[in-house]
Amino acid sequence: TMDGDGCSATCRTAACGDGRLDAGEECDDGNMVNDDMCSNACRTARCGDGIRHTGEECDDGNAIDDDMCSN
Repeated sequence: TMDGDGCSATCRTAACGDGRLDAGEECDDGNMVNDDMCSNACRTARCGDGIRHTGEECDDGNAIDDDMCSN
């Protein structure tokens, strides 16, 4: 987008998944792969986000350390 106004130089509305980093997005890789380093919600992968990413044995998305998946 130009100046973060929500409209790109090609007159497209800014949106998660368009491959451009827009306001409110941590990342935007432009694909629909949810378990890579950028989720489909345009958030950077992290332990505890509820998505099992490469290298994680589990990710239940909660902060309970004594269940089947530790923090």
